[in-house]
Amino acid sequence: MNKTKYELIDIAKAGASLVIDGSKFTKYEIIDIAKVILDGCTIEVQNCHSKTKYELIDIAKEAKAGKVIFS
Repeated sequence: MNKTKYELIDIAKAGASLVIDGSKFTKYEIIDIAKVILDGCTIEVQNCHSKTKYELIDIAKEAKAGKVIFS
């Protein structure tokens, strides 16, 4: 999905589950998007090989439990 962080936040707030390219966003941008994912929805972060273990842990901690999928 080729959208900005702000577009993805608006889409997530509308109730969508998202699949994003982790290599195109910073840790902080992914956290901002993940924080607004609604109950029953998820965010799948693909291509997360560009992120360190600690960045992935931070993303998982900041998001609601069970909302983030790394692939």
